[in-house]
Amino acid sequence: LYQNLSLQAKKAVLDSMCSLTQMEVQQLLSVATKVGKGDMMQQLSVVLIPSASQPPSDALSLLLAPFSQSSMLTQARDAYAGTLSVLMRACSGLKAGRNAASPLLARIAFQDDLVHRLWEVASTKAPLVSSIPLQPSSVSSTNAHSEMASACEAVVVLCDVFSHTLLTLQDSQFLEYYANGEITKASSSRIVASELVLTLKYILSDLYWDRPVLATDISAHASVQKSCPETEVRFQRARLLLSGTKLWNALYERWCRLFRSGQFCSEESWWFPRLASRGQHDNNPIIHSQTTTVGQDDNEDDMDESSIASVAMDEEEDVARAASSATANDAGSDALASSFRDPKMARVLTCIPQALNFDRRVHLFQSLLESDKARTQDEAAAFQQMMMNEEGGFSARERVTIRRDALYTDSLNSLNPLGKRLRKKVQVTFVNKHGMEEAGIDGGGVQKEFFDELIKDAFLPREVKEEEEGDAAIEQHPDFFVETPLQTLQVNAALDGSNDLLRNYEFLGRVLAKAMYEGILVDPQFCLPFLNKLLGKQNSLDDLCNLDPEYYRNLKSLRYMNANEIRELGLTFETTSQGSKIVELISGGSTTNVTKENVIQYIHLVSHQRMNVSVSRQTAAFLRGFRDVIPAPWVRLFSAYEFQKLISGDDAVKGIDVRGMMSVMRYSGGFHPSQPIIHWLWEVVDEMDPTQQRKFLKFMTSCSRQPLLGFASLVPAPCIQQTRLREDNTGNDISEESSFGNIRLPTSSTCMNLLKLPKYTSKEMLREKLIYAIESAAGFELS
Repeated sequence: LYQNLSLQAKKAVLDSMCSLTQMEVQQLLSVATKVGKGDMMQQLSVVLIPSASQPPSDALSLLLAPFSQSSMLTQARDAYAGTLSVLMRACSGLKAGRNAASPLLARIAFQDDLVHRLWEVASTKAPLVSSIPLQPSSVSSTNAHSEMASACEAVVVLCDVFSHTLLTLQDSQFLEYYANGEITKASSSRIVASELVLTLKYILSDLYWDRPVLATDISAHASVQKSCPETEVRFQRARLLLSGTKLWNALYERWCRLFRSGQFCSEESWWFPRLASRGQHDNNPIIHSQTTTVGQDDNEDDMDESSIASVAMDEEEDVARAASSATANDAGSDALASSFRDPKMARVLTCIPQALNFDRRVHLFQSLLESDKARTQDEAAAFQQMMMNEEGGFSARERVTIRRDALYTDSLNSLNPLGKRLRKKVQVTFVNKHGMEEAGIDGGGVQKEFFDELIKDAFLPREVKEEEEGDAAIEQHPDFFVETPLQTLQVNAALDGSNDLLRNYEFLGRVLAKAMYEGILVDPQFCLPFLNKLLGKQNSLDDLCNLDPEYYRNLKSLRYMNANEIRELGLTFETTSQGSKIVELISGGSTTNVTKENVIQYIHLVSHQRMNVSVSRQTAAFLRGFRDVIPAPWVRLFSAYEFQKLISGDDAVKGIDVRGMMSVMRYSGGFHPSQPIIHWLWEVVDEMDPTQQRKFLKFMTSCSRQPLLGFASLVPAPCIQQTRLREDNTGNDISEESSFGNIRLPTSSTCMNLLKLPKYTSKEMLREKLIYAIESAAGFELS
């Protein structure tokens, strides 16, 4: 929409200039310059929206004295907002960063008093957007359409302007200026972020869900607006949908970044009223599996290998690249949207997924996975294909044999060549350190343990693994990830970017995606900048705080130094990358000194190099592997923190939720929840430390982390089965009354989430045997 409007405006200007004299062209250019650079609108704002720091001149005050009455001043401000709305049609876009160089937006967006007044007008008119009927009675039709169009214009202007304001605001400044209702000394703005979020939520809820904007509304152009008020309303609602989405997503992105340090509104503030709880849209929401990968290899990392200070491209080239990237992104989003039965739900999920609570999005994500697995893991269809084509094979699963003492090497050689075929079932056979195949038969439990162990071995740095397992258990391979000061994982920038190394990162991407694809929660906790890259997002300066807080503070402190302090540091536009390699941030950076005038540019270039450029090749390889298994649009349903929860579960839960597990547990073989031994069992589990609780869960289910949606989501449901207490030397049962024979250890069938518990005669005996079993780490030898 915005690109078409911009092109139409340019064409209209060129057509009109063909019939003008040279003097008229000069006059037109003079007016266009004043308007386009924001001079005229800034001068009008001084009069219509005066501030104590910049009052209007005496001449202007005298000239506009007749308009000082409140009603006329209100009309004048409304007209001002309408004029700004018209001007911004040709200089606004779906992303604020695309218009960072707009002189008009730059002149308007950084005047606190003006932004405040625009919010005042917009917040007053916002209720009209959703309260006025789209088809009012014929008597009031014209006035109603006019009021709604004016209301939409006022909110559109605020969204476009404030989105631009946010571009330069650091998180600390944003919290200081807008996180509460008090007017701080640092800012005269009265915008309260929480109120703005709620205002936009109710507007967007109307535009997306209650009275959704149609595709035909977006094609309504200005050429028919004057003669058709209804078309104008449709057009303005379409603009508001785009501009409102832009600002709401910008606020949500900042909220996610501040999730653990300074939330400015509650999580519920983002949920649409009609979508806050599960409804009919959650029942069989998927039409069919989208197997296409269109849009997955989109150009999200365009900036990774280039400096943000590079010379601007030609306009046609820039537009072409933006259009190409947008087309790829749109194709991926369209593939996701076409998977859902409800078109309104599809639009919400592809544009503003935060409008649904996290649990509902997890259910929908799992529906996408189950739909895809119905195709890729359909053994009946594979068997039928084999019968029809003798050259084919039984291809619904891949069988691999893995030596435990060569876990990573065997896995890399066996699984990495599969590529997209890794979506199939993987049947694993373990070989122990003595060269013997383990007795466990993979009905799903062996696969879960395999990926759990493989991901620990591949992702955790050597120091961490040595603390947990000892050096003997560690296979020799490079540390592909290293710990940050926050004890999260980031790509190891010290490794070279050779093709052989990139092959390993592709493999790691496939392995992590496969674990998510099978619903296996794993241990690694990644840093937020890396998670942002997995979601296709570009990291900004404030994201550096979630990678290295001390480095972030030191880098940001340069902004507040005076010229002499900066000069004494002797900094130039270069930085250290990948160990000891020196990288120039701009052309000739080694000879360009950092000064007070260019220090902000230096700060942003350093953070960009650190988070987006230095490990871009490794990250891109990881993404290629990941998207072989899970398409990119599917994971964009989540924020970075939510994505981490998809990977490893809710880290706020220490150990396991014992009460939750008790509530869904089933019993067989003669056990009943009222029996003393069952009471002893739960008391023992409750008294375990968090590490032991996770080992118990792994012993029973092959996964050390509890399901993301609770134990009720385990399939099959967990069960405790009674077995004989004693056995003879050959493993045969001995009667319960006998006092001879060996006392059995607990065992399990992890593919069935089944704990086989002997009928112990005391709580202490149960505790001793259970802890011995879960601590033994005997693989499937006990089966």
